Amino acid sequence: MGGKNKGYNIKDSIEFLLKSFKPERYIYLSVTILSIMLLGYLIYTMILRQDISNILAMLGPSGLITFTFSRVLKMWTDCIDLIKTDITKK
Repeated sequence: MGGKNKGYNIKDSIEFLLKSFKPERYIYLSVTILSIMLLGYLIYTMILRQDISNILAMLGPSGLITFTFSRVLKMWTDCIDLIKTDITKK
């Protein structure tokens, strides 16, 4: 019985964390998608025009992609740490 109760609490913790970070996840996801689209457009124009000057313009979207991925990974690390502390308390 104790195992079922502990599993139920973990499930509730995960659902709570997913609901808590939902707006943040959508913001990061939308910024990432827009950055990937902009990066794709810049690569397309660079190939089409054979102009290397767009390489500097690619730093912005690639930096945003890196930032949003790092924030999402940090968010999930924080969630896992909260669940670990919840498990060790019981």
